[in-house]
Amino acid sequence: MDLRDCRPADRARLNRIEGDRQQRRRLMELGFVPGQILRVLGRGATGGLLLAVGDARIAVDVETCRALRVDLIRAAA
Repeated sequence: MDLRDCRPADRARLNRIEGDRQQRRRLMELGFVPGQILRVLGRGATGGLLLAVGDARIAVDVETCRALRVDLIRAAA
């Protein structure tokens, strides 16, 4: 699944980054590396997301969300 399918308060583990080499490199510089846990803090009016990536807070647009392939982390009951 890609990050667009996540909702606020969801946590997901990043599997891979799709897109061109330059886009992948830039996202990795921002901390988006495979295995990283992403927490969705909010959704913007145009579909972008505000994410917690480690200690950083990063806003990403819909196209970037589409490039981030993740696995949803289910909360333990």
